[in-house]
Parts: sequence; structure tokens; C-alpha cells
Amino acid sequence: MTSKENVLIAVVAAAGETGLDRVQLQKSMFLAGEEFGGYLPSDFYQFRPYMYGPFSQEIYSDVERLSDGLAVETFTDERGRASYRLPHEASAGLSSLSDDLESGIRRIVAWVQSMPFDELVRAIYFLYPEQQRNSVFPDYSDEKAQEESFLRGFAEIAAGGGRPALDLADELFAETVDG
Repeated sequence: MTSKENVLIAVVAAAGETGLDRVQLQKSMFLAGEEFGGYLPSDFYQFRPYMYGPFSQEIYSDVERLSDGLAVETFTDERGRASYRLPHEASAGLSSLSDDLESGIRRIVAWVQSMPFDELVRAIYFLYPEQQRNSVFPDYSDEKAQEESFLRGFAEIAAGGGRPALDLADELFAETVDG
């Protein structure tokens, strides 16, 4: 049986050496819960709309406990933010998860890591409008979210790679609904 802690470790593992900052961790866990709820334990994290979208305080408690137990490493990223990754010596993988859940988590984390903070929050609001209810995030609109995604996507394509984040979201979420 998959535990919520196993999913949390899997999300951190999927981030690789770069790790996830606190916002990325929250959004990745939220998306895993929304898109793969049928694969998750009944006591999975409950999210509420908060200042920057979906939030569960319990995630921070669990990741800190896992950090104390050396299953997760807490570090300060290049911007001075608390972030999380697996320790170098950790061999914990995603093997305890179903193939569908493992694949979905990897795709969610890659999608979350591909966006700057503003775009990530706007994309979450675009996909889950109910999550903006208690937002303090300025200047949100569906149009702004789409514009940012497409502008970044065009810049990445012009540089020789990438696709707009919302295209990736469409692909990701379409497969979870179809599969």
C-alpha cells in the first residue's frame, strides 16, 4: 500500500538534484492528489485555498520529519529559499508506487519545475479556479496565465526547445482522465 509519505518522497525524488522549493513541493503534491487520487491513500493530504493557491501545512510537518530522519535533505537553494531533495546516498526510488503513479509524478514535477513562481501560481489558478479563493496573488486572470505560458513557450521554441506550459498541462491531464 502506498503511504502519503512514500508519495512525498517520490515527488522529492522526481525533482532530482535541483530539488523543489516549498511552493513547488506544495503544488506538486496538490497536483498528484488531484490527478491521481485513485492511486493514493485515503489519508492523503487535504488542501485548502490559501494565499498562493492550494496549501497543506501537514506537508511541511512531514517533509521536516523525513528530513530529520535523513530520508529527505533540506537545503537552501541559490535564491535563499528552503528546498528539498533526496540525499546523495539515498537509494529510495519510486519502485513502491504503481507505474502509472510513478510516471504521473515525474511528469507533474517536471511541469512544476519548468515554470517560474508567478506562472506556476497562475497555471494552478487556471486549472483549478477554486484555489484562488483566498489568494493575495496580484493581477490574476485566465488570459494572463495563458499569455505568460505562450510567451515563455515561444521564447523556448525560438531558443531550440520547449513547449508552452499549458500544452504540457493539457497533455498531462488528458492522460490521467483517459487512463
